Amino acid sequence: MLDSLHVACITVSGTEESIAVIRLDGRVAIVTGAGRGMGVDIAKAALAAGHFVVATGRSTDAVAMAVGETDDLLVVELDITRAASAAAAVRAALDRFARIDVLVNDYGGSQSTLSPGSISHAEAVVEEIRRAGGEAVADAGMVGTGEAARQIVEHARDAFGGRVDILVNNAGGSIIGEPDAFDDAEIEGVLRTNFLGPYMLLRRVWPLMREQRHGRIINILSSAILGAGHLGPYASGKAGLMGLTADAACDGRPHNILVNGLFPTGASRLTESSQEDAAAWYRTNFPPEKVAAFVTYLSGDDLPFSGEIFNVGGGRVARLAVFDNEGLFDPAITPESIAANIDRIRDMADPTIIPSLWAQTERYFPYLPWTGGKGGLR
Repeated sequence: MLDSLHVACITVSGTEESIAVIRLDGRVAIVTGAGRGMGVDIAKAALAAGHFVVATGRSTDAVAMAVGETDDLLVVELDITRAASAAAAVRAALDRFARIDVLVNDYGGSQSTLSPGSISHAEAVVEEIRRAGGEAVADAGMVGTGEAARQIVEHARDAFGGRVDILVNNAGGSIIGEPDAFDDAEIEGVLRTNFLGPYMLLRRVWPLMREQRHGRIINILSSAILGAGHLGPYASGKAGLMGLTADAACDGRPHNILVNGLFPTGASRLTESSQEDAAAWYRTNFPPEKVAAFVTYLSGDDLPFSGEIFNVGGGRVARLAVFDNEGLFDPAITPESIAANIDRIRDMADPTIIPSLWAQTERYFPYLPWTGGKGGLR
């Protein structure tokens, strides 16, 4: 049944006993953007699969609003861009819990992620987890720089006995307007959050995963990549992350590092900014936990694929892929021959999936046979 996820949306019926339970016991996960929206449910799903959760706060005033400390909860002030602050937060968590299994991070700021906020959103998640019997601390440190990524991964590694098994790049933010509506700093900030930050985290966990010959990386993308209007910086950042997903999957396969991505549809701050009837439709039909379930699946030890992208939301899961058609081959191609055949060039009635750069190159072989040697393609 799970193999069907490669190619199509599937409908599951029957009893729970007919479906294998996916557990992540003993695995160490880093989840970013887990203070609200889909990140909340991703973190809670990780907890349900056998993890602890950790959180801290960047603002002293916000930390003062924290839920009172108990044996299950620790709130620590943290500026993730400062090594001393990060180290102190990890030491405090270890003193209390002796072990940390999942790092939950949410910046707590605006939808654009350009302005800081408070720890309150992460604390709300922590309170839910604590009521469910879990142990949690909350983090509002910013993700988006190489130094921040180094601090997160290095201290997670130290805290978790040298392992990082799962990375969920969920942090993101958007600004809304036409391409010329933003200044340089705004555009760079959104690209940093949606692309550079995830890339920096991926490259920091990579040597650990390679050494342990096990890793699962799940990149949360967006259907904004396909075009929606007024989301240029956000769509661009997520498109970059989609390219990284495909390329890292090629590099990771020999090391059992599997990298996949998904286009989530779930109620979030972005959908809440829609007209009320549209926002209500998302709230009713797309609870975030239905995205979190697929993230848990992608984190599993027995995952049989890498480098794939999925549409996920509302109980629907379907593979999304890049295709081309037979098109036109004209050795003497001209603008005029293109114009004469444009309908044929654009016709997608009989498409072929293109899963990699090498598969795309092979599409030329019927017309231009390969003479580049055995080592030229892989």
